[in-house]
Amino acid sequence: MPTESVRWTSDRNAGGAIIARQIRALARGHAAVHVKRERAWASITFSGTRYCFSVEWQDATYAAAVQELVQVLPNHEFVIPGFFVADILIKDRSDTRLLVEILTIVDPVDALQRS
Repeated sequence: MPTESVRWTSDRNAGGAIIARQIRALARGHAAVHVKRERAWASITFSGTRYCFSVEWQDATYAAAVQELVQVLPNHEFVIPGFFVADILIKDRSDTRLLVEILTIVDPVDALQRS
């Protein structure tokens, strides 16, 4: 699959849109992907955003596509300039819907290069 060309942005809200587009591409455009929630996240050494995405297909005829995305998503390398994905968790699943949490972290190397 070709990598989507994206620009770096300091706007944390843009990360959700970038991830949603990439999830939609992984679902071959057959699923609707929405950011249900996003929250700032921080530890002593890192900061980022925890997103919750709803990935929904029209009907159960896409059950195989749901299964395929469940298999591919945890190891997918997202391209989010200035950030990296630290964690992907599938919180809920049915034949037509996934609820996915993704934690992005500000890339400290990228942040140093930009300052």
